[in-house]
This record gives sequence, C-alpha cells and structure tokens, in this order.
Amino acid sequence: MIRRPEIQLTPDEVKDLVTDWYNSKELKRLDLYQEYYESENTRLMERVKDRAERHKTPNNSIPTAYYSTVVDTMGGYIGQEVTYTTSEEYQETLNEVLTENMQDVKDIKAWTHALAYNKSVELVYTVGDGTKTETRFSTISPKNTILVYNQDIEPMLYCAIYVVPYQKKKEVTVYYSNLEQSFIIEGEDILLKDERALYFSTCPVVVYRTELIGEKAPFHSIIPYVVALDWVITGNANEIDRLVDALLVISDNLDDEDLKHMDEWKTLEGFTKEDRAEYLTKDMSPEFRKYVSDLLIREIHKHSHVIDWYSPDILGEASAKALRTRLFDMDMYSKRLEMVFREGAYKRMKLIGEMLTIQGKKVDPVKITYHRNFPSDLEDKLAALNQVGFLSTQTKVEMSGLSWKEEKERLDAETPSMSIDEEIE
Repeated sequence: MIRRPEIQLTPDEVKDLVTDWYNSKELKRLDLYQEYYESENTRLMERVKDRAERHKTPNNSIPTAYYSTVVDTMGGYIGQEVTYTTSEEYQETLNEVLTENMQDVKDIKAWTHALAYNKSVELVYTVGDGTKTETRFSTISPKNTILVYNQDIEPMLYCAIYVVPYQKKKEVTVYYSNLEQSFIIEGEDILLKDERALYFSTCPVVVYRTELIGEKAPFHSIIPYVVALDWVITGNANEIDRLVDALLVISDNLDDEDLKHMDEWKTLEGFTKEDRAEYLTKDMSPEFRKYVSDLLIREIHKHSHVIDWYSPDILGEASAKALRTRLFDMDMYSKRLEMVFREGAYKRMKLIGEMLTIQGKKVDPVKITYHRNFPSDLEDKLAALNQVGFLSTQTKVEMSGLSWKEEKERLDAETPSMSIDEEIE
C-alpha cells in the first residue's frame, strides 16, 4: 500500500510512482494471478519452450483451469444476482443509472477481479453535452491503476493514477476528489496535458477487495496445488509411452550439460561391450497417478472453500437438502468475502448519489443485497410439513419460506364468493 501526506502530487512524484509501480512486487503478483486465471502455468511453459527449442519429445503441456474455476464459481455464486433497493421516489432514478451502465455486467466484473486479484477498480464519472449529464461507472484495469492512500490510522484513498502504456510513451490520468490531471510520460520527461475540476467528496475511484488481511488474493493459497496438478497431468500425457521412472546406471564419464538431459535420451552412442548401461526401473501405476490427481483436486476445493460440482458425490442423485449442507462451508466463506467487498459497493452508490444531487435530483439510502443461488428444498419441506397436524397453516407457510400475507391474499382471491340466494339454498 502506498501511503503519503494528503497533498497534491507534483509531476515528478507522479512519474516516480509510475516508474516504481512497473518494478513493484504487487504488479508481479497481479501478473501471476492473471497467468493462472488464463490457465498459463509460467514454470510449465518455460520447460515446454526449452524442450521445444531442443526438439525434444514428448513435449505436452496441459495447464489446468482450476484457479479460474474457483474464482468464477464463487463470483457467480455471490455476484450473479444483485438487487439495489431504495425509496420509491429514488428507485426509478437509480434504476435508470444502473441500467444505462449495464450494472449486472459491471457487478460480475467487479467480483471476478476482486476474487482473482483482491483488487477490482471502477471509475465514477459524468458525460454530457451541456444540455444533459449522465452518470457513468466503468471497470478499469487493476494492473494499470496505482492507488495512493493518506496516512490516517484507517488509510483512505485520496488519489488514483491510471496509466495507459504505449510503446514509447505513457498516458497518465491522476484523480483527486476535486481535480483530474492528464500527463504524458515520454522517456525521462513528464508533461501536463490537461486538467479539469471535479466535484466529489472523495476520490472517484472505487476499490473492491475481498481479503481482510494482506494484499494477496483470497485464493492465493491454492496456487501451489494448481502448479502440482499441472505437472501431474502433463506428466501423465508425456508418460503414456513411458509408464516407469528410470535411473540410468552408466560407466562412462559425462559432462554436466549431458547429465542435465539424461532423462530425454533415446539412444546411447560410443559405448563398447565392456561399458555398462542399464536402467533400474520403478513402476508408477496409473492408480497411483489418479490418487495423486484426486488428492490435489480435493485440496484445491478444500482450501478455496468452493464446492466441487464434478465430484462423484455431487454427480450422483443428491437431495436439495444434502446439497445445501455441502454448500455450508462455501456460503460461510462467501459471507466473509462479501463483507469486505461491500465497502466498495456502497462507495459506488455514494458517488453516484453525489452526482445526481448536483443535477438536482433527490437521493435516498440504498440497500444492496447479494442473492445466493441455493438449490431449492421446498418440495421436501412441503412433504414433511404436510404430515404435521399440530402446526397452523400460517406457520407451515412461513416455514416453507413463503409470505403468509401474500399467500393468504391469493387464497382469498381463489375462494369463490357466494350470493345471498346461494347461501340460503
């Protein structure tokens, strides 16, 4: 975290922060997360490249997509269905802003970045032609955004630097609560290109995070397991025609470079009858390889708290109640992630409200609800409640998760009304 006194940065300070960012450990960590989200195991690919350059076969590469799987599963579970509720008067105005900004897409983007990187970034701004002003919010790259916090006990974001890199220059925009500055960095020179006033109470950049302690992403801990699984599965492919591990016992002298690549030799040349060359083999059974793969997959799901929907237990016929039980751990962890994420979500609402207030519109508090996609066990509940005679109808309806008031109104509407003549008869 970059912390500085809450004063406007000089051009040279902006340039230094940009230079430091491109050499920072944080950017390297974000690059790592992106590689694994895109199923690119860097170490595995380096080995493949090395073998390709030396024309060695087999040379399969099978990086798995488990990092993106757990990120997308958790993101869809929490952020797929989000509702924003407020007063009746403000609801229509808010819905218009959210719809124009494709809020559902922006929400899932925010969750995906926050889970994959522990850093999702949005910019709130306005556009217009002088006759009409529209409030917008857009996702910007966390890898291109430098966040600068003040030195309070609870640090607050007071400045954000957004960088667009080109081959020979960088376009840099600096956002404060009351000012936006545009710079061009070319070589060692930085030039102020433009600046304009802003009218926010705080920096108009929204940051979404999902981790309480530290800067690492919530699923950082599963990366070693993903790496190991990639090697196991790639090894399975490479060893289809070699299902044993071998140790070569040889009586000739070899230089260090030859020793590095002994595992790739197909033939031995220059040996006489008296020279000794034999393999001591140790079988690696397919069952053991499957055991290792399954073990790593279980560890990935255990430490990510994300249910494995493709495990044999889930693929079989399981009741909704059983699935809800299996989802308990995932749901508890998702609530922890949501608590941290909400800080950014409510800042977005605050900034939108400030812009609408300037436009003369009435603004009220907004409640944000993240709906989970739980399997429904209503059928099982209804069957059980139908056998109970000592509970009232209202209690049974409420225990089913339904509204008694709404259901009673519907039942009354379905009951046919009788005329006086019909009642006498």
